[in-house]
Amino acid sequence: MNRGFIHLNSHSCHSLMAGADTFETLFKRAGELGMESLAITETNGVYGMIAAQKIAGETGVRHIAGALVDSPQAPAYSPDPQYALLLPLTLEGYGEMCGLITARHLDERFKLAKAVSTLSPDVIVISPDHSVIEAGKLAGRDGAMYVGLVNHDDTASRRKIAGGLKLARRFGVPCVATNNVHFAMPEGYEIHRVLAAIRENTTVTRLPAGAAVHKESWLKPAEAMRKLFAEVPEAVENAMAIADMARFRLETGKTRFPKFPVPGRETAPGMLRRLAHEGVPRRYGEAAEEVTRRMEYELSIIEVMGYADYFLAVWDIAREARQRGIPTCGRGSAANSIVCYLLGITDVCPITLNLYFERFLNPERTDHPDIDLDFPWNRRDEIINYVYEKYGAANAAMISTYNTFRGRSIIREVGKALAVPIEKLDWFTKKMPGYYRLSDIEEVKRQIPECRNLPLNEEPYRTIIATGKKIEGYPRGLSIHCGGIVIAPCPITRLVPLQRSAKGFNITQFDMYPVEDMGLVKIDLLGQKGLAVIADTMEDAEKHYGHHIDWRVIDPVADGPTRRIMREGRVIGCFYIESPGMRSLLRKLKVGDFETLVAASSIIRPGVSDSGMMKAYINRALGLEKPSYPHPVMERALGGAYGVMIYQEDVLKVANAVAGMGLGEADSLRKCMSKKRNWERMEKYRERFIEGAVERGVEMGVAEEIWRQVESFGGYAFCKAHSASFAVLSWRAAYLKAHYPAEFMAAVIRNRGGFYDTAEYIEEARRLGIRILPPDVNESGAECKSVRVREDGPCEAA
Repeated sequence: MNRGFIHLNSHSCHSLMAGADTFETLFKRAGELGMESLAITETNGVYGMIAAQKIAGETGVRHIAGALVDSPQAPAYSPDPQYALLLPLTLEGYGEMCGLITARHLDERFKLAKAVSTLSPDVIVISPDHSVIEAGKLAGRDGAMYVGLVNHDDTASRRKIAGGLKLARRFGVPCVATNNVHFAMPEGYEIHRVLAAIRENTTVTRLPAGAAVHKESWLKPAEAMRKLFAEVPEAVENAMAIADMARFRLETGKTRFPKFPVPGRETAPGMLRRLAHEGVPRRYGEAAEEVTRRMEYELSIIEVMGYADYFLAVWDIAREARQRGIPTCGRGSAANSIVCYLLGITDVCPITLNLYFERFLNPERTDHPDIDLDFPWNRRDEIINYVYEKYGAANAAMISTYNTFRGRSIIREVGKALAVPIEKLDWFTKKMPGYYRLSDIEEVKRQIPECRNLPLNEEPYRTIIATGKKIEGYPRGLSIHCGGIVIAPCPITRLVPLQRSAKGFNITQFDMYPVEDMGLVKIDLLGQKGLAVIADTMEDAEKHYGHHIDWRVIDPVADGPTRRIMREGRVIGCFYIESPGMRSLLRKLKVGDFETLVAASSIIRPGVSDSGMMKAYINRALGLEKPSYPHPVMERALGGAYGVMIYQEDVLKVANAVAGMGLGEADSLRKCMSKKRNWERMEKYRERFIEGAVERGVEMGVAEEIWRQVESFGGYAFCKAHSASFAVLSWRAAYLKAHYPAEFMAAVIRNRGGFYDTAEYIEEARRLGIRILPPDVNESGAECKSVRVREDGPCEAA
């Protein structure tokens, strides 16, 4: 007889504010107990499911997919549980489970028993609830329906088991042993209680009965479970049999994107090629050989990788925005693509700026392309609604992001749960910097003078810190991603459940990383104030002066007044460049061209400026310091930047020029550097880099020095294409400020500004000689606006 046991009802920290342990801890413990598989059944969700699959594979324990769905009608803290464990056997069953979970979150009329009765035999259902078992039996779910039993070796458990056995006999349904696992070891109970107290906004000592699970809800060994169910041995054997059946694994890595509706018999790659060719005369006039060569190269990679439909979908969104008079800005690494430029998705020529396509779409990696589109903050929802209308509300959803326990907030939350007086928590958290992890607090105390007297080893802080470290990084809830939306080729709830965000949007239960693993391709539709300011200023300029501003005709960089205010740093209100530090840098560099602004907005970032590279760039740009290169080939790679590495793209240039790496391989190196580093992979890249450099005639010592520079720089490098995209908007904003100051400042104030508060923008308007008018019953509206005081006079801000 098999003497093992498999837990079919287990919860990690992704059972939000309830599970006390991580996937790693649970699977590691299951492996130590000799269990060949473990079901993860988060409450009302599949949060973290793909991560659970990956981690299970690393530990050698098979992951069983599932979820626990409870009844929304159940009384709070009821001693009689009303839930159903769902374990899908197939992809179809998984889709049914996702649909049911979605209904649990979105449908106010949701009834658990009725919902379960609609499931096919591809989903195993385990429940202690009479109504669920009865509904399943009436629906003919024989063979896929079980009565769930839990034994905590107390009077209440014995009563429930007796009732469960009676229910099983009445409907002829087998029973199965579970344990409602919420922590791997008994000591996890206290962490669970702290989480429950935080969730209920109370203290551990005042937790209502039933707000926390039973203290015996831990990952017990097979022997203990068999002993608890010695009188019902078939319940244990049924658990083993179900575990053997439940072998569904969610397939990842396969791209899932809808086919774009192309006209007639045209194909998506064919339509993309046609649109790109049509964009050449608009962008370049006559097609130079370099433009055609680059375009064809990109189109071939896009077609081979299967992303033509994706590019067309983004093109369609940008086109729709323009047709509605909504300005848009494609940004991020997408500006490395000439196809995006030709389609009007971005406004940066990658050839002029020497941008590499591989930084955006690397044929040597499986990452999906990531195109970000910015819109005015007050019109973004129009575009999101268009996407829902175009592809169907069932096929599109916003992506979620996790709110997690971190830093000072953990001290506050855990302290309140442990009934620590708020004055003590305030005193401690005010001394602790907010940007450090709690797990680094000992190091913080050593390094930061203000923290030297923190009593880390005194109560109550010692207990708070010890508890807080255990839950640091745990998810505490879902919120909406700043702009990510996914479009699926089928109802999205077949792939991932949805739930409603606090703002009322339907969001995926997977955040952006598992969404990508699922093959769903993300489009970022973001709102920003800078575009709204530009749009409003242009509208007022046309209304007041009849000036229609067409950026295809007007070049702000070539405009004298615009260059003058840029050089002098008089750019308060201008998108992305109005901070005091940036204005000072504009004056130091005497910025009067596009590339210098791109560089300036990159070198001012903390990593580059703190490293001394900003100072070196300024001195070299002003002729105060001569550029130096460890090898002549570095001058060819970095000559335009005075020998200073500024951008992520510079890693590609140096790796290609010095070590002979292909651009795809060089971008993989760049990605390895910029994320959490895999040191084993980094060492392989180091060997490859130095070996390639030596083969190309670079001395070993010089090659090692170049590698050191690249390695130390890569972690804080910035995407040049992104800087360039924003520089376009900065120059346009500066042009509008130079020529339409009243309209511009009114638009800045109306859109709630950027870096400064309203009072500073009002002062800036006064410095520009603009009168600030008081409210007027004949003129005033809900927002600040510019008005013509006299027909032949200047505009004023009201």
